[in-house]
Amino acid sequence: MNLLIEFVTNFIALQEDEKMLLTNSLDTRKYKPAEIILGHNKICKELIFVVSGTAKSTFINENGQEFTWCFYFNDKDSNFENLFALDYNSFLHQTPTSLTLQAIDEVKAITLRYDKWQKLLAQSHEMQSLGRIMNEQAFNAMHKRAFSLLTQSAKERYLKLLDEESYLLNKFPHYLVASYLGIAPQSLSRLRKEISRS
Repeated sequence: MNLLIEFVTNFIALQEDEKMLLTNSLDTRKYKPAEIILGHNKICKELIFVVSGTAKSTFINENGQEFTWCFYFNDKDSNFENLFALDYNSFLHQTPTSLTLQAIDEVKAITLRYDKWQKLLAQSHEMQSLGRIMNEQAFNAMHKRAFSLLTQSAKERYLKLLDEESYLLNKFPHYLVASYLGIAPQSLSRLRKEISRS
């Protein structure tokens, strides 16, 4: 449990009683490789903080094609959005998700149920501050992701990935990285060759 507490204290100062309150609200979970963590059209009822392992979220476009929305992992390369395997909008509003979250390999996680999260918010001003930070981070990540997919060419998205998230090419199969970029695996291969020659 301490890993999540340590993470939270990077953003807010918790008193010992607040740490105990949070710790007592947490559970641990393991997800097997390929296990569905959150199914499409289901309501996200838990915050899931990844301790180890990798997972992905995907969505289906209007043509029935599956694309990777986000990768989840916890190591030196992780950004805020990589640490929490959830659809934050679905969690926040308790509405069905358009995503499917799935473990890639075994995932160990710390979880916090929505009802317990609401109790924490009601009991602690510091937890309310954390909630605001999470809202900001989730909005920022979603805005950047949507803006990239809607306004940048495949080459621009690949160059951005090389600049900001090149480690994904070593952590995940290239067909998933291609899906994350919104392109076919063959297109990713062509882009890699083109960029390496220039």
